[in-house]
Amino acid sequence: MPSFNFFKRKGKDVSKLNQKQNDIQADKPVPSSQNLGDRLTIEEAKNLLNRIENGLTRSLLMGLEKTFQETNLIFQHINATAEDLENEEIEVEEEKLAPLVKNTKNTIVRALKRESSNILTIPKTFDEFVKFKESLDASINRFGEVTSSHSRIVNTFMKKHANSLRGDLKKISDISEKLSDEFEELSMEKKIVEECRSNFSVLEANMDEREKSAKALEKIDNECTKMEEEIKRKENEINNLKGSSDYSKALKYLQEKEQIDKEKKFLIEKLNRISSHLSKAANKYSYGLTKTTIEKIDTIVNKPSEIACKPDISDYLNLVREMKESVMSNKIILKDSNKTIQYFDMLTSELPSFKSEILKLDLKIDKLKDKDKVTILDKLGQNQEEKKQEVEHCMAENQRKEEILKNNLKIKEQIKTTLSNIEEQLHRLSTKKYKIIVNIDE
Repeated sequence: MPSFNFFKRKGKDVSKLNQKQNDIQADKPVPSSQNLGDRLTIEEAKNLLNRIENGLTRSLLMGLEKTFQETNLIFQHINATAEDLENEEIEVEEEKLAPLVKNTKNTIVRALKRESSNILTIPKTFDEFVKFKESLDASINRFGEVTSSHSRIVNTFMKKHANSLRGDLKKISDISEKLSDEFEELSMEKKIVEECRSNFSVLEANMDEREKSAKALEKIDNECTKMEEEIKRKENEINNLKGSSDYSKALKYLQEKEQIDKEKKFLIEKLNRISSHLSKAANKYSYGLTKTTIEKIDTIVNKPSEIACKPDISDYLNLVREMKESVMSNKIILKDSNKTIQYFDMLTSELPSFKSEILKLDLKIDKLKDKDKVTILDKLGQNQEEKKQEVEHCMAENQRKEEILKNNLKIKEQIKTTLSNIEEQLHRLSTKKYKIIVNIDE
């Protein structure tokens, strides 16, 4: 705040403000024991907070009403002083200073009249109070600018008016300081109100989350009940299937089929062992041949069991003989040619018998198999798979339930903390202890 060169505005004494705050708290009535049991719902507590906030502003404005009126009276007095100064002829002994004094007087008069003619509206709301205070501070700044820049001339040639202005400007400076103190005090209380209101938002968000969690838990319980019933139903179906005569037949079929599959596996491994010894000869023989021939040679060496599925295997037997002849005629040079020739003979002998044996084993399986045996096994496998899926789904839902319950414990603690903060803030604002009713033990 600028100096008017008539006086200096005092710096704000923070300790004085704090003492005032303490005095206000001390003046508030001590809550009686019957007040300690006041219980409010969340909505009632929010309404109480609104009433407290409105009461704080209303109390401030009522307490400052005379100050607001006094401010306008001072402005009117400054305006009257400016008019007196305007009408007064100032005597200047040194004629050369007369134009300067006259111009300075006119400048001061214009500035004082301009600022003092603005009658400030008596505030009815907090925002209007802020506007009143800002307008007053702006006027004080402009008063300070004009008086300080012309202080020597004012004090020399306008002493009578200077004393009057000094008093008025001192008064509005004190009023400004008082309004600043009141503004700061109310702002501190409004800050508590806003923090309390923010805590209400947090509380309601936590309560909403608890409600959603409760619905989710109920849905999980219902779904798990249905799944458990379905699991029991599947278990009964599985037990009934396993207890039927068809299932016994199916088990026998599986055992016999398993034996046949072992025999087929043995024959395939035997054939693969023979053909694996022909890979070097086959690689050398394949140079320059057609793609079709190369594919047949690859089947002979790497997948000989597939030949049994061919309607006619003569082409494969001819290829085996041709590769053998190439080795015997030294068209294909091998270190162990004699042993390789033996394996060619073994494969030539084994392929037809392998095909015959495989066909016999497949025929055995076809004879063992009938529709009922296969159907009951398929049905049993389907029921077991469906039961497995239900069990896994139920476990996943129970895991989700555990996570929700853990989160609910955190939310419960957050609600307790937030409630405590709100109750403490309401106590600070009203000096009355309230208990907010919230059911968090479900």
